[in-house]
Amino acid sequence: MKEDPKKRGLLVAGTELGVFISFNDGDDWQSLQLNLPATSNRDLAFKDNDLIVATHGRGFWVLDDISALRQMGPEVTSSDAFLFKPADAHVLPTPTDDGTPTQKDEAWAENPPTGAIVDYYLKSAPGGPVTLEILDTGGSVVRRYSSADPATPIDPNTLVTNAVWQRPVERLSAAAGMHRFVWDFRPTPPAAGRGGRGGGGGGGGGRGGLPPSAPGTYTVRLTVNGKPYTQPLTIKADPRSRPQS
Repeated sequence: MKEDPKKRGLLVAGTELGVFISFNDGDDWQSLQLNLPATSNRDLAFKDNDLIVATHGRGFWVLDDISALRQMGPEVTSSDAFLFKPADAHVLPTPTDDGTPTQKDEAWAENPPTGAIVDYYLKSAPGGPVTLEILDTGGSVVRRYSSADPATPIDPNTLVTNAVWQRPVERLSAAAGMHRFVWDFRPTPPAAGRGGRGGGGGGGGGRGGLPPSAPGTYTVRLTVNGKPYTQPLTIKADPRSRPQS
């Protein structure tokens, strides 16, 4: 059993068949199994914003970005809608399959999404579309998504990587429950540009041919039934990059 070093009372425990989580210092527990295999979970570790699980004979598993778990509380489930504060995101190079790509019949896990992860909760399905907007420091909309946006299929000829590595297009959901959406750092493409207006939540891939937005401070605005919810978002440059002289 481990306690989150950044959130007192947030405990995780591994058992012979699964992983469990407690938000109240062990008084109550619930499953955190998700897509973990039903096997012995020998150790757990918190690393920055991720939770790492070491299983017996099934490798290491990583739950990317546990910001929503750290902010979970009565104010979430008692609200009609709740926008979690996103973790800082880094603009990283687009992954490629240059060289020898991993074959589909080999054991491999999905990489974290390329972009800023936005988590939100809806107690019930709203009466109209849900919108998610990214605003710059001047209040201008950089990117806008709507649950009413049509799903635009990806043209593999516009990708810089093999289509097998492209994350599927995800529409902004207006269904009741917890949701995760990814902004790919890119501004809204022109109406006639490649990739369409909606763009989806998969991120990356050079979709629409537009460069990513510059590192800096942004605002995420979720609008549900006409009520806006906002949270700050910080975008950082690749920590491995060096400033140009």
